[in-house]
Amino acid sequence: MIKILYITNFITRYLALLIILVAVATYYSPIYLEVSTTFPGLLLAIVIFFTGLSMNVKAIKDIRAKKRELLIATLLKWIVMVLVSIGLAHLFFSSKPEIAAGLILAGTVPSATSAVVYTFLAGGNTSLVVAASLLDVIISPVVTPVALISIVNAQVDISISSLLLSFLLIVIIPLAIGIFLQRVFPNLSTHSRNITRIGSSLALLLIVHTIIGNGREAIASEFEILHLIALATVLQITIPMVTAYYIALKLKINDTDARGILFHVGLANTALAAILAYQFIGDVGAIAPIMNVVFNTSIGAVIANYFADKKRH
Repeated sequence: MIKILYITNFITRYLALLIILVAVATYYSPIYLEVSTTFPGLLLAIVIFFTGLSMNVKAIKDIRAKKRELLIATLLKWIVMVLVSIGLAHLFFSSKPEIAAGLILAGTVPSATSAVVYTFLAGGNTSLVVAASLLDVIISPVVTPVALISIVNAQVDISISSLLLSFLLIVIIPLAIGIFLQRVFPNLSTHSRNITRIGSSLALLLIVHTIIGNGREAIASEFEILHLIALATVLQITIPMVTAYYIALKLKINDTDARGILFHVGLANTALAAILAYQFIGDVGAIAPIMNVVFNTSIGAVIANYFADKKRH
């Protein structure tokens, strides 16, 4: 039991580094796990199910007194992040529609579960992030097709109905089942948290491995502009983070809530974006979301540690 806990803590603590190592190793390795396009989606659906099962839903009741903060967090997520993603996509990749579509998709998926973890480490309001994330699940399937219109209609063919069905099967249904079972069997929430931590981390590493392995030729074909994709994804994460944090402070939101808003707005579930891009746009479309998976965990950890050190002093 102690060894399992040690392994869990090690993997979750060094997840950002492990993602980079798995991504690089898979790209250069002659051997990788060949799977169908539905396999990564199934993995993520299982992770989201356990997330719903272990989610502290009771804490959301505390958010009733913070409706204004919840509204601001939601508006900033779906205005700042979406506009920044669309702007960067057209600025950097107007001649590369598949990459542009993947970058936009990475900015229109729900908030990542890591946003809650990093908010906790940074001393932010995790209840606010959990509540806002649940709203994301409702809003994202509506915003995503709209945000992709300029790319889809012109140069990339995506079945919007199939995209919405994937949202339903990968996110909404597994999350709803997890929350339902938690309400019926309250003790499951406590017992599932460690499983969620280790399972989420291992699943994310396996998702990165399978998508990069299957898309290696596509990545190689765009190798000359990987630095631009990396730059665009870093800006896609940091600009919304900084903007949301300072707007929140200017709106007289206390620093604890502002920290939660920062992570909610900047850290999207780009593993989901990578899977959807892989299924509906193609291997090239998944490059930007994969880059975002690598960078958002790393940047999130750095910022969380900054706030944690600031809190201690």
